[in-house]
Amino acid sequence: MPTAQAVEFRGDARLGHYSRQVEFQGAFLGQTAGETNNDEQVINLQLKATADEFNDSKDRFIFDFRDKRDGFGKLERENLLLSNYERRQLRLAAYQRPWESNRTYFTVGRFTLPEANIVANDGAEFGYRTSKASRYGAFAGQGAKDIIAPLYVDPETRVIPTTQFGAYYNYETKDTPDDSSYLTNAVAQAPTYDITDSESHLYYYQQGLFTIGGLHRIGSLVHFDFSPKASLRRGYVSYYYQTERLRAGGYVNQTTTEDYLIKQVIQDVLVPSAVRTIDLDLRYRVSQAFSVDASASQGTRTADGKVRTEFTGGLLFPKVLGDTSSTRLQLGVRQNFLSKDNFTKIAYDYWGKTVSVGVAYTLSNETYDDGTINKRTILMLDAGIFVLEDVRGSLGYEMESDSKVKANALFVMFGYRFGTSATSPRTRPARFEEM
Repeated sequence: MPTAQAVEFRGDARLGHYSRQVEFQGAFLGQTAGETNNDEQVINLQLKATADEFNDSKDRFIFDFRDKRDGFGKLERENLLLSNYERRQLRLAAYQRPWESNRTYFTVGRFTLPEANIVANDGAEFGYRTSKASRYGAFAGQGAKDIIAPLYVDPETRVIPTTQFGAYYNYETKDTPDDSSYLTNAVAQAPTYDITDSESHLYYYQQGLFTIGGLHRIGSLVHFDFSPKASLRRGYVSYYYQTERLRAGGYVNQTTTEDYLIKQVIQDVLVPSAVRTIDLDLRYRVSQAFSVDASASQGTRTADGKVRTEFTGGLLFPKVLGDTSSTRLQLGVRQNFLSKDNFTKIAYDYWGKTVSVGVAYTLSNETYDDGTINKRTILMLDAGIFVLEDVRGSLGYEMESDSKVKANALFVMFGYRFGTSATSPRTRPARFEEM
């Protein structure tokens, strides 16, 4: 006799507001273009929902809609223009038979596929789970043009070959919190989603994260293109060792020109470039009263060979202003790509049952190759509110000032979780983890 099924429905809604006022100081780029500021005022809306338990296979329907509106737009390097901007996106709308509870699984509709680094696919995925930890899958479809085109780039102005297909192998175990493994390998063809490169690429993608015995943590990422030319798009490998008193490790990271371009501020006059970074850091708990921090990093631009090196040292004092708080002092020197810098940072963090607060203040002096001296101050505040079980809030504020720019930014977001049933820690993120 068939079992009666009760469909369960759950989800969360999030509303966020971000505003940023930027005023250029002196005869700077914004003024020469006819603009004296680069203000932003963004409203974000997201609605996620899942309906499942349709049958004994635990099939489910997943949905994710987002709306982003910028009342000022963004000062683009290409056209130096401020204009209204809005993008509505249906990020997920798919029927899914989950791999967690089925040997043969599938997804049909619009979905993401992190196993192959696919942001959005209109099509289908089919797979087979050979054991509790291992599974194989293949997918095909079309990339959603309004999603794969970067923000602030009009999708209608992009000529993008949207066909996507590929196959992957995934391995995942979570025996205990101290012993877990995740590894995915994929070969696929898809557009890059990058700003300046809209070609279709045949690539290999690998991502791994391994925690061994609670002491060792190893991470890796490889994104290698076979065509249109053989090249390493992104690469990352890290190792960290952690005991009760010591945490030490580091990473090597290779980025692309696109990564530099996305993060580049308008004051930066350098040509966008791929950067290779080596980073080492250490924290040692001397006693219950304080710990010692030290770190060193070096980044090299491939476009011109310019090097950035940084050395920092600091002290961490737990429970200075409360049992669930910490205070941190840090000093550093930096040989930047175009300047020699020194900086001081003080930070305080508090964690409570209903609220968490973090405050950080940084003062830096930058001496450029042409003799120009720039003093920069940055104040950052972030907070989380957890007053109600199903309502969460986030707050962030940043104030930055130097000889070229004055900027203030405020971010506020509220989220509400609705529906029935508890979430599974194995198959879904913890409640509001993504906020």
